[in-house]
Amino acid sequence: MGYYAIGIGGTGAKCLESLIHLAAAGMMPDGDLHLLFVDPDTSNGSRKRVEVTLAHYVACKDQFALGQTPLLKTKIDPADPILWTPFKETNPSLKRFFHYESFRDSPAGKLFDVLYSRSEKESTLEEGFRGHPSIGSAVMAKTVDLEEDETWSLFRKKISDDDEGAKVFLMGSIFGGTGASGFPTIAQIVKNALDVKLGGALLLPYFKFMDEGDDGEIKAKSDEFLMNTQTALKHYHLWNETGIYDAVYLFGDESRTDVENALGGPEQKNAPHFIELYAALAATDFFGKNFEEDQGAQYFMTAREQSNQLKWTDLPDGNNGNTVRSRIGQLARFAFAYLSVYHPALKQIAERGRDAYRAAWFVDFFERRNIKIDEALRSLSSVEQYCNDFLLWLANVQGNCSDSVTIGLIDYSAYAVKNADGSFELKSPPNFSNDVSHLIQSQTEAESNVLPKLWERMCNSRSKSPDAQGIGKFLRALYENCGK
Repeated sequence: MGYYAIGIGGTGAKCLESLIHLAAAGMMPDGDLHLLFVDPDTSNGSRKRVEVTLAHYVACKDQFALGQTPLLKTKIDPADPILWTPFKETNPSLKRFFHYESFRDSPAGKLFDVLYSRSEKESTLEEGFRGHPSIGSAVMAKTVDLEEDETWSLFRKKISDDDEGAKVFLMGSIFGGTGASGFPTIAQIVKNALDVKLGGALLLPYFKFMDEGDDGEIKAKSDEFLMNTQTALKHYHLWNETGIYDAVYLFGDESRTDVENALGGPEQKNAPHFIELYAALAATDFFGKNFEEDQGAQYFMTAREQSNQLKWTDLPDGNNGNTVRSRIGQLARFAFAYLSVYHPALKQIAERGRDAYRAAWFVDFFERRNIKIDEALRSLSSVEQYCNDFLLWLANVQGNCSDSVTIGLIDYSAYAVKNADGSFELKSPPNFSNDVSHLIQSQTEAESNVLPKLWERMCNSRSKSPDAQGIGKFLRALYENCGK
């Protein structure tokens, strides 16, 4: 079975970021995952970061035969091209897009003038729809074409060729421009054209801008988020009887996080947030559901036990948070151990020779299999890059929140620092903590000296995974030993 996730706008892209990491942790049901970004802002910084993470994931998945394991279990197939934008020209505006000058004096032109202000008609849209879903809806409805547009037609063909039944899941914000306009428009077009189960995660306000400013440009404004949300929810309430969606998940947070008010482009590089993790968990839940015929749309919401706290038990995984804690925890220990101990050890062996740093696990997984260390390190660079991506994402999920919310998921201080501007960066591996017993908070059995015990287990592993091959045997053993 194929699963198709579409991230709409910058928020949708960040939801896909969380979904990629859940896939790496083995949280997806069996089947391939197909991703597509929808964004008029082709240089959006948030989406660019996610594309890099996706490239690292795909490189790891393609290079290493890991066998049957939750680690990187899901094959992710990015659309080609991975990004769809409604604009084919540079510096587009609404009036140019609809050739306003050709009909401005007609009744249609007069109606256009009533519906859109002068600034809405003339502002360039190459960096998004500026928090105005009325603009985005008109553009999306005109350009999303599953027959003629190359990107959409290829995406449609993948779904049509999926003979086991496809599930499509959309993610985007309800209060901005691109997500709010694309979510209903794309859903309607997809459902009308394809026989699929359709779901979506709608993100209600969960951040606010630190500096609104008033420079005369049209743009998203925090003080309009709630009004936009209220209007949109009324629309979805009326839309409930249309049978478009099989399931809709709603998430938001009243303790909104401060973000920079970047109009778009490379400067709009918003950090990951725990609400996007909720949206990704919604996608895994939807993909794993069995839907009965004619059961109607289902709407899902969730709440934390305490509004000012977030714990593992607040994450909706059908198992009181234990499944997501176990999966993310194991991947976090794997990434931490690989970056802080095993990748440096391999580099030292390559630089100083075998006898300079001898370890039983190296003999078993590399020497006896005639794996050349220099070639191995070149291949393993993608693992190093993905582990960096994952740990940085996890630090942001823990630490990128309002001061009024306490999050108790991980202890990022073991490997990362929070800068004065609120951004996170990884420490250099030699400065990672030697004690990771509390890397994952709320563990029932926190043990000290985790890394030495892991080293001991690795030296005694002897590769018990016959379905893994080459370097994949080493990665598989390290991952499995990190689950103990």
